[in-house]
Amino acid sequence: MSSKTETSSVPRRGLPTGTALLVLMASALMGTPDPAQGQVILNTERFQIEDVDGAHLGADFSASLQRGNTELLNVSSSGIVGYRHLRHWPRLIFGGQFLRDEERSLLDQQFAQLRYSYIISPRLRTFHFVQAQKNETLLLKSRWLVGTGVRHTFVRTDQLMVAAGTGAMGEWERLDRERVGPDDLTSLDAIRMANLGVLRWDFSGGGRLINIVYVQPDLGEFSDVRILNDLGLSVPITERVSSSMSLEWRHDTRPPSTLRGNDLTLRMGLGIDIR
Repeated sequence: MSSKTETSSVPRRGLPTGTALLVLMASALMGTPDPAQGQVILNTERFQIEDVDGAHLGADFSASLQRGNTELLNVSSSGIVGYRHLRHWPRLIFGGQFLRDEERSLLDQQFAQLRYSYIISPRLRTFHFVQAQKNETLLLKSRWLVGTGVRHTFVRTDQLMVAAGTGAMGEWERLDRERVGPDDLTSLDAIRMANLGVLRWDFSGGGRLINIVYVQPDLGEFSDVRILNDLGLSVPITERVSSSMSLEWRHDTRPPSTLRGNDLTLRMGLGIDIR
């Protein structure tokens, strides 16, 4: 079980609309292709859907250890901690997953992002960030990002929110030289655009639909582009318990030769809202 910062203001009335969409989304996903592997874009925007005042904290953590016929350790965590005061909003966003058996590491990925926004007006804010990332599954030994930009909220009602932002970021990647192809570069540096769009819809009968998209072309060569689309749906079960489902699709036009250019991830779970 985990606490969910994203669902705290979801209407807690009846379930029909949200439940029907959850079932429809699950049915549609039965025919999705097998997961592939593309270079990762982190969706840190999912931690910042709600406006906040003062100090705020949200975190998920899970761990399991199995011993006997096999030895298996599985640890994962993610969260955000920050403080918003008047026009200033610094926060730290973090996460990771580690999976290891008795012989080797099967999955090792971590990230941390230090982010700051200056609130120009209720609809306009800047964003500035420094991010460190590692992902063994995607051959990523290290990835550093430094970026800046501006985000504007075009629509905000009780049900609908539409926002978009743009900026630029420096990117420095180091890949695992023992696992890439013989002709692949292991050091990749680029200046990319940092474009994002957010759409949120709260159903009057219960449930919330969120779609977040990132588009990051290389400013030096626009044919080199990375895309992430994250579609998520949460449905309240009780006042503090909700079910959730998300579908993430990532695309990289120039992945290492040992990886494919698309990555499809489906997540389902339950959340507990503790306030």
